[in-house]
Amino acid sequence: MKIWMIAREYNGIAEAGGVKNAVCSLSEELANSQNEITLFIPEYGCTNFSKIIDYKNLQSQSLIHCNDQDYSVSFAEGMCKNVHIVFVKADVYKEKQNVYTYNQKDLEKFPDGVVGTGYKDSLLLDILFQKAVCVYAKEYGKVPEVIHCHDACVAAFPAIAKVLFPEVFEKVKMIVSIHNAGPAYHHEFSDIIQAEKYTGLPYDVLASSLNGQRVEPYILATNFAKLSTVSYDYAQELLDVNNHNTDGLSEIFYSRKIPIEGITNGIDINSYTPEDKNISLLPFEFSPSEKSLSGKYECRKFFIEKFARQGNSEITLCENVIKQSGYLEPDEDNKNIYFSFHGRLVRQKGIPVIIELIDKLFAEHQNVRLIINGQGERYLQDELSKKAEQYPGKLVFLCGYERSLARLCTACGDFALFPSEFEPCGLEDFIAQIYGTIPIAHSTGGLKKIVNGKSGFTYSPNTSDRLLLVLNEVIKNKECSPDYYLDLIKSAADYVKENYSWHIVANQRYVPFYQS
Repeated sequence: MKIWMIAREYNGIAEAGGVKNAVCSLSEELANSQNEITLFIPEYGCTNFSKIIDYKNLQSQSLIHCNDQDYSVSFAEGMCKNVHIVFVKADVYKEKQNVYTYNQKDLEKFPDGVVGTGYKDSLLLDILFQKAVCVYAKEYGKVPEVIHCHDACVAAFPAIAKVLFPEVFEKVKMIVSIHNAGPAYHHEFSDIIQAEKYTGLPYDVLASSLNGQRVEPYILATNFAKLSTVSYDYAQELLDVNNHNTDGLSEIFYSRKIPIEGITNGIDINSYTPEDKNISLLPFEFSPSEKSLSGKYECRKFFIEKFARQGNSEITLCENVIKQSGYLEPDEDNKNIYFSFHGRLVRQKGIPVIIELIDKLFAEHQNVRLIINGQGERYLQDELSKKAEQYPGKLVFLCGYERSLARLCTACGDFALFPSEFEPCGLEDFIAQIYGTIPIAHSTGGLKKIVNGKSGFTYSPNTSDRLLLVLNEVIKNKECSPDYYLDLIKSAADYVKENYSWHIVANQRYVPFYQS
C-alpha cells in the first residue's frame, strides 16, 4: 500500500511528546513490510538531519494564503530507514527551535515568549503545514491510497484536502488518530471567523464542527475521515457521554454516534532491551525474561551513588541541567523497596495523588524509597521539592529530563507508579515492564491494558488512599513471596513482547484498518 503519514513530530528528526514514537515506529514497521510510506513534516530550526540520507531540495516554490497573508513554501526530501521524508520549508518553521513550545533558544528571537508555553502563531504552523501537503500533492501529482493524520494539529487536513482540492484527493482514504483529547491538546479555533481566515473552508463546513463557539479540528475531521485512537479502552472513554476529560468532545462524539477505532500503540522493544546496555542506555545489563536481575540492582546502586547521593544539587547531562532535591541513603544489602515515577509533572499524570500519598506511605513503611523524575507545572515541582527535603534519605526528586536518566530511574524501581487521571495509551508502563519494574496504575484509558496480577496492578478510584492499599499489598507480597515477584517480572516482560511489539500492531491491526 501507498500510505502518507502527516505529523508535526517524528522520533529522531523533530521530537516533542509521545506522538513522535508512535508515528516513527508505525511508519518504519509498515515500510519494512513492503508498504510505500511517505512522512510529511515541517523543517524546523531544531530539525535533526543526522538520520536523513539523500537529502535534497525540490525545485517548486509556492505561495500559500493563510491568516490574511501569503507565505512562501518549498519542499525537500530524503530517506530515513526506508521511509520517504518530505520536509515542508518556510521561514515560520525554520525560525523555531522547538516543535510546539518556546524553549530557551527561542527567546533570542522571541523575547516575549515564555519557555514551556505554546508558540503564539501555533495555528499558523498547523494550517500552513496542512495546506502545503495539499499543494505538494497537486504539484507533483502523487497521491497515496491512505493518508494518516496524527493528532489535532493536523486533524483539519481531511477537510482542507477534500473541500479545497477535491480533484486531487477524491479517491484517497483519510484517517485521523486522536493521540490525546485532553483540554490542552485540541488546537481549536476560537470561532468560525478565525477558522475561516486560517483554513479558507466554507462557513457551513466549519459551523458543523463547533464545540460551543470553538471550531474543533477533530470534529471537523469526522465528515471526511475515519477516526482512530491509541488504545481500545481510550476509544470507549472518548464515546462516553460522562467523560469530562475531553472538554466537551466526548459529548459530541456520543450524540453524533461517531465511530472511533481503538488500536493500542505498540513499543519498539529493540530500542529498549536491557540485555544490551548499548541499546538500553543503562549502565548494566540484565534480563527480566530470564529472571536475571543482578544487573538491575547494579543499576540501582549506580543511580544512588551518582544521581541520588547526599550533597548533590545540580547534575548536567548532555547539556540538560537536572536539579536534585532530597537524596537516597546507600542500600548495600538491597533491603529497601523502591517505587519510581518518570513523566510529565502535570495534573493529568496524577502528581497531586503522589504528593498526597507520600506522607501516608512513609508513615506506614520505613523500608520504602521513592524516585521521582520529570518536569512540568511549577507548583507541582515545588511541592515535590518540599516533600523530598522533608524525607531525607527516602525520597529523591530529579527535576528535568535526559533520556538515559529517565530510563535509569524507571529501571531502578521495583514498582512504577502511574496514577494518571486519564491516559490515551501510555508508553512508560511498557518501558517499566521491559525493565523488570512492575507498573501500578489507575485503571483508565490505555493503562487498562495492564492485566492485574499478570503484567502489573491496576486500581480505582484514583485516590491516594486507594493507591496506598495497593502499595501495602505489593510491599507485603514482595517481602513474603519473592518467587511470586520474580514470576510476575518475567510474566510482565513477556506479555509486552508477545502482544505489543510494533511489528504486531502495524501488520495485524493497522493494515486491516487501512484496507477496510
